[in-house]
Amino acid sequence: MSDKEMSELLDELRSAIANADSLAGDDRTQLDELVRRIEVEADEDEDDDPNIVEHIEDAIGRFEAEHVGLVQTINRIANVLSAGGI
Repeated sequence: MSDKEMSELLDELRSAIANADSLAGDDRTQLDELVRRIEVEADEDEDDDPNIVEHIEDAIGRFEAEHVGLVQTINRIANVLSAGGI
């Protein structure tokens, strides 16, 4: 996946977070931090976060019941990172 496609996925995730009315403040903060970590991981010039997959899996487990759209986007990002060898 290209940088542009990853950027579009991250924009989609940011939009889903912004539009999730029932998302509590702490949850929103956690997801914003996850987006930041994914951005760093996707930037090939930055150091790898060995826990990025764990952070993604935690977010999926935490939000899958109430925020299906968020989780679908997070899953797509996880697949992209996995395909890139992360």
